[in-house]
Amino acid sequence: MIYFKKYIIRFCFFILSFLIIVGAAIAAEATVNFSLMIDSGELTLTSPSVVVFNGVIASDSSQNTNGVISLNVINQRGTNAGWTVSMTSSNFTRMSDVKTLVGNNSTVDFIGTYDGLDGVIDPLGKFVVEITQAGTVGTAVFKWTDPLGNETMGVLTNTTVSLSNGVSVTFGNTNYVVGDKWIVLVDVLPYTGLTVDIQSISVNEGSSTGVTSGVSAVLSGTSVSSGPLTLMQASRFNGFGDYSQLLIFSLVVHGNILPGLFTASSTITIV
Repeated sequence: MIYFKKYIIRFCFFILSFLIIVGAAIAAEATVNFSLMIDSGELTLTSPSVVVFNGVIASDSSQNTNGVISLNVINQRGTNAGWTVSMTSSNFTRMSDVKTLVGNNSTVDFIGTYDGLDGVIDPLGKFVVEITQAGTVGTAVFKWTDPLGNETMGVLTNTTVSLSNGVSVTFGNTNYVVGDKWIVLVDVLPYTGLTVDIQSISVNEGSSTGVTSGVSAVLSGTSVSSGPLTLMQASRFNGFGDYSQLLIFSLVVHGNILPGLFTASSTITIV
């Protein structure tokens, strides 16, 4: 009887040892490594491609006209870099259609974009071209006058001849006669008469912390384009989100203006 009990005990120890060994085998570990790549987003600036100012009627006195633009900045870069939105503008300029003063042909034209750097001229500025030596294109010679009245003599005709202030003259293929004369009028609304009223920023998504509007001001400068004016900016570690802003423009329109369409080019950048 004692022997049988020992046998039973040994058998139980054997079964228990077997289960421990099998259990250890079943409980073996496997390591799995997870990874996830988060790509950086972009910094984008959206604005209308054209802004139409309120039309005005030509007058002998100065007046103002207005325009509005909406900007949208989306920053999804996920970096700690801030950003700044700024704008520059060229002068608002106009060049009339060419008019033949003397002669019978209409083969001369004026092309380009007048830069307006001569400022407002009263009476209106003009380019004048006059043939001083007869002949065909490449033989005929002309003189020309710039908007300030400066005269340049002895210029050989060509298909296109550069004058000044961004304007060129073109000559069609014909025989030119001494005294043939053409004129084009030019006018400018300087960007130094453009006030930018910078409105507060609307936060569409994200935080307003560290995101500020620029200071309303009149554009300034002496070159073809104005100096940059800051519109809104985000300091470092801020400006992650979606932001909108309105700009209200007021432009001085001088008296005795040349009627017609004035155009300017504005560059709005974000860095």
